Amino acid sequence: MPGPIPFKRYVLALLTILLMQIPGAHSALIGFQPGSIFASTGDSISFDLVISDLGDFAPDSLGAFDISIGFDASALSFTSYSLSNFLGNIGSQAIDASSGDLGGAVNIAEVSLLSAVNLDALQPGEFILATLNFNVIDLAVGVVTNLSVLSGAVLGDGFGNSIVLTGLGSASVQGVSSVPVPGTLWLMTASLFGWRTLKRRQSAQR
Repeated sequence: MPGPIPFKRYVLALLTILLMQIPGAHSALIGFQPGSIFASTGDSISFDLVISDLGDFAPDSLGAFDISIGFDASALSFTSYSLSNFLGNIGSQAIDASSGDLGGAVNIAEVSLLSAVNLDALQPGEFILATLNFNVIDLAVGVVTNLSVLSGAVLGDGFGNSIVLTGLGSASVQGVSSVPVPGTLWLMTASLFGWRTLKRRQSAQR
């Protein structure tokens, strides 16, 4: 028999249900920065999940979100995430309700405990929700793998009204070969080292 639902997931589930009953307030866009990365197998990469098109230190501000990002688990391995502090400091001013790695998707969710007025004073029109970190586990040269915001994302403003998502962004990772140190650079380094050694010997003989 499964154990009790963790409190923070219960809070987020309740909030999601409430937001679905309330007419949409403002609209917003969610995307990634950078939009594309070149990487080779073994590299560590990071993307910022960014929200935009909200009020700029004015209503409407973001009070809660529940977002899942899909990725190809055969190409990328999710390692960690970190939430920004634009909804307040986690623990005292906001609740981290993220599920984390879901296998082929990562869920990030947060509920602010701040008032709408405080959120307005804290948030610009565009800001980072979270930073997502991955390892490239298998990506051939020239192959592209994508990350995308999955449908079903839920946003709420500081008053508990839902925010309509007008755009769900995506990002890409393209495989490249590891860049070796050019052979000519090794030759130049060896020549320089040999020249300096020769000069020292000549100075010592004088």
